[in-house]
Amino acid sequence: MTDFARPLLRSLCGAALALALALPAAAGEQPYFSWNGDPRVPECEAMSVQGAVIGHIAGADPVYSGGLKIREMHRITETGYKVDQPSPYARRYCEARAQMSDGRERRVYYAIMEHSGFVGVSWNLQACVAGVDPWRVYDANCRTVRPY
Repeated sequence: MTDFARPLLRSLCGAALALALALPAAAGEQPYFSWNGDPRVPECEAMSVQGAVIGHIAGADPVYSGGLKIREMHRITETGYKVDQPSPYARRYCEARAQMSDGRERRVYYAIMEHSGFVGVSWNLQACVAGVDPWRVYDANCRTVRPY
């Protein structure tokens, strides 16, 4: 590659990355970056959040989770929203009913956290399915991802 082509390729890659980050994930959704202002984190019902919860649970070690996966989420509600308590970053706490791969319905709790995404640019979450935390990673009854 010539010395002229390298800077041009870097510029094109940077522009493509910026464009990809600026485009919505799906039609009707907006990207959630910290410099956009309100809302600081997406709503509990957002499809991008539901997908992240399902992916988070699916990514758990099968030994830990018993191989359970979420098939569908419904009855989604926000249970809390905190800013400056104690962190300056926003946290939205949510609860939903999840239809699991074993046919049972279980409660799923999740916390959406500002500045927790890749290099702190966007949001991320932690999720816990009640009754499927044998090592108490999220404390008893998913307490660490709940607002109480």
